Amino acid sequence: MTNNTQPGFFIKGLDGIGGMLDDVFLTLPKILKPFTPKKQIDPRAYARQIDFYFDNGYVGQPEKFFQLPENAPEHRIDKEIAYLKGLYQIIAFPSGYSPRNPAMAERFDSFAENKTAYLVRWTHGGRGRKTLLCLHGYMLGDPDQAERMFKIRKLYQMGLDVALFVTPFHWKRAPRSMALRGMFLQPDDVVMTCECFGQAMHDLYHCLLLLKKMGAGDVGVIGASLGGYNAGLFAGLTDEIAFTAMMVPAVQFTQRFSPDAVSLPFTADRKFKDKINSLWNLHSPMNFMPKIPKDRILIIASRGDKVCPFEPVYDLCEKWEWPKHVFLIGGHWLMFDARERGRAWYKFLADMGFIG
Repeated sequence: MTNNTQPGFFIKGLDGIGGMLDDVFLTLPKILKPFTPKKQIDPRAYARQIDFYFDNGYVGQPEKFFQLPENAPEHRIDKEIAYLKGLYQIIAFPSGYSPRNPAMAERFDSFAENKTAYLVRWTHGGRGRKTLLCLHGYMLGDPDQAERMFKIRKLYQMGLDVALFVTPFHWKRAPRSMALRGMFLQPDDVVMTCECFGQAMHDLYHCLLLLKKMGAGDVGVIGASLGGYNAGLFAGLTDEIAFTAMMVPAVQFTQRFSPDAVSLPFTADRKFKDKINSLWNLHSPMNFMPKIPKDRILIIASRGDKVCPFEPVYDLCEKWEWPKHVFLIGGHWLMFDARERGRAWYKFLADMGFIG
């Protein structure tokens, strides 16, 4: 399951065409920028907040930053209805995450909706069934949309239980103000973004513990785009998952979606910008080696992807000593050999013993 040979001229042309649709998506923030309220940032306070992660060794040793809970959370079932021959459930539980940086605590906790975490579950009932845990992309998270994207009905009919982890500040966890809906990723607020990823890993591990408590068998993880980033990061923090699959994943947020691409409301010298970029990359999967065997990792990426650029994905494959991978032709959404993604994914599930 590999195709890391250099593409020819014709394939490069198709990659370029596939990336054109990505360009449209990446242009939207520029169009909306005049209508977005400008942030008020105190440069001295911001510098102190950033220094916290350096002074405590988190930038140099990123694994120290992440807090994984010890026990499954208390939970409630907000919704339960019939699904095929089983159940569809929306499970809520308190996040319980406290920002590493005490200077961030009041602001982070001010978003009441985000204090409640959600796990959505499509289950046959009973105990011991292999379970697929899905991680959605940026600005997504609605279960109906995720059901279509991950083809959950098909996976369920293959015999799997399936669950969806709702990333902080998404779906029911999103702020009420539309202007704040994209706040999970803020290149002009790297401190808040860092804590968002801290909470994401904390709450995702809570979901893993909760699934086990509710009787799940082996749990494998699949993530797409931002979800692929989170899936890769999670594999660098725990060996308690059966596998991880990263679909058109982000690996590093670079180029047009990075601190260098945004304007701060104050003048920053190169030294300070370098510190900002170092903190921005603290949570990148590139900073970790996976805790699961490389034959239990699948990475599927598009060579012409401009939303989640291909070059860092290639570098990650190289660093991780070439786990199972497929490189597609096209961009983030428009792929000319998209069927190869499905073939590789279902073969991987079979290899992992999740389907027959």
